[in-house]
Amino acid sequence: MVTYCQKSISVVTLLINPVFTRIVMIKKTKNIILSSSILLLCACGGSSENEGDIISSDPAVCASQTAQNEALWDYLQTDYLWSEQLNTSTNPSTFDSLSDLMTEVKSQVELDKYSYVVTAQEYEDRYLNASYFGYGLANKIESNGLLVKYVFDDGNAAAMGLTRGSLITKMNSVNIEEAITNNTFDYDALLGPEEEGYTVDVTWIDLNGEEQTGTMARATVSTNTILDARILESSTGKVGYLAFNSFIERSAQDLDDAFSLFEQEDVSELVLDLRYNGGGYLNVAKQLASQIAAENVLGKPMFNYEYNKNRETNSVDFELNNNQPRLNLPRVVILTTEQTLSASEVVINALEPYIDVQVVGTSTGGKPVGMDINQLCDHVVFAINFKMTNSAGYGDYFDGLPADCYAEDTINSDWGDSKDPLLSEALYLLTNNSCSTTQTSQLPKQKSLYNNFGLFDKNTI
Repeated sequence: MVTYCQKSISVVTLLINPVFTRIVMIKKTKNIILSSSILLLCACGGSSENEGDIISSDPAVCASQTAQNEALWDYLQTDYLWSEQLNTSTNPSTFDSLSDLMTEVKSQVELDKYSYVVTAQEYEDRYLNASYFGYGLANKIESNGLLVKYVFDDGNAAAMGLTRGSLITKMNSVNIEEAITNNTFDYDALLGPEEEGYTVDVTWIDLNGEEQTGTMARATVSTNTILDARILESSTGKVGYLAFNSFIERSAQDLDDAFSLFEQEDVSELVLDLRYNGGGYLNVAKQLASQIAAENVLGKPMFNYEYNKNRETNSVDFELNNNQPRLNLPRVVILTTEQTLSASEVVINALEPYIDVQVVGTSTGGKPVGMDINQLCDHVVFAINFKMTNSAGYGDYFDGLPADCYAEDTINSDWGDSKDPLLSEALYLLTNNSCSTTQTSQLPKQKSLYNNFGLFDKNTI
C-alpha cells in the first residue's frame, strides 16, 4: 500500500462523466483560476519546466459560448503544434461547445488524436485528487466474460476479493458469455446507474479456477498509481519489480515509496511494468527516469520540447532532490503494450542514449507529443503544443517504440507472478541476455486504439 500525497485545493462543483477515455502527456500550469476559486497545482516531487496559460477568465467571455470558442481558436493559432495546418475558414462561433470545436480541429490534423477539453472538476478529480466514481477495477471484454486487468486498493472490487486475472462471468444474473453470443450484451446497462451506493451482484472465477460471488457498490475510489512493488529473487541477484500505472500528482510520492524499498533491499536489476500506463505529468517522468539511472544520467540532457514556429525549443535535464531514493542501474527492462503511451514512452526514449533499455512485450502506442495545461473559464484545455525528442534528437515514434523481446499480455496471473508472459520473458532476458523467442514484436503500423486519460483505462469501472 502506498502513501497518498494529499493536496489542499479549492473545489468547484460541476457535473462530470465518471469515466474518461483519453491519454495525455502534459506539463503543469502553476495555477488554474476558476472564477474566484484557485486550484494550486503544487507537485509532490517537483515541478515541470514550462507552465500553461490562462486563455481567458474574463466574465464576459465565460458568459458566452461563442466568445469561449473564439478565445480557444485564437489560442490555437498561436500555440497549437500544428497551427499552420488549421483551416483558416473555420468559424468557431458555429460550434456548440469547446469540445466540439476541438473535435473539428483534430479532424484537420492527421497526427492529432489526443487534444481535448474537460471541465475543471474532471481534471481536479483525476489528476489532483487521484479519484473517480466507480467499482475500482479495469477490465478487458472477452468472449466469456470481463477479464480483470487490475484493481485499485481502495475500491469495492479489491475488498470483495477480485484480483488481476479474475474472470467476471455474471453481473446481476446476466450471463456475460451468453449475452455476447446472443448479441444482447449492453456494457453500460450491466454496470448500472451512476449512483452512490448502487450495488451489483457479481460472479467470477478466481486464479485458482474456483467460482466466487459477491456484491460491489459504486463509490468514490482513491486510486493508487503503483499496482505492485516487490523484490524478486533471481540468479542475477535481487530484482525490483514495479507495476506503475500513471504519471499523476500522487505518483511522485508513490515512486519515492517504491524506490525506498528497492534502495533498502539493494536491488541489482529493475523490471518496470508500464503495460497499461497511458502517461501524465512529465515532471513525474523525469523523476522516474532519474531514480532508475541516477548517477548515469543526473545533470545530463533528458529531452527537448519542440514547438511551432512561435516558440523556441528548450531542453530538460535529468534531476532529483538530494533526499529522493534512487538506483544507479546501467540496465532496465521495461514491459510494454499498445497501451503504453506518452510519458511512459518518454522514459524509454530518454534513457536509451545513456543506459541499456530492454523492452519486453509489444510495441508501444506511439505518442511523442504533449501539451501544456491551459485554463479557459471553467474548462481545462489540453491542445497538443509540443513534440518530444531525446538527447540524440530522436522523437519520431508515432507508430510506437518496438519491443526487443516479444511477449503477449494474456492476463493469466496476478502482478509479480513469474507465470505472467511479460514478466517471465523479462526474467529470462535478465538471466540469459537474450530473448526466449524469435517471434517479431512489431505491431501493425497504425494509431493506437487506446486513447486513455492518464491513469484510467477505457474500461475502468
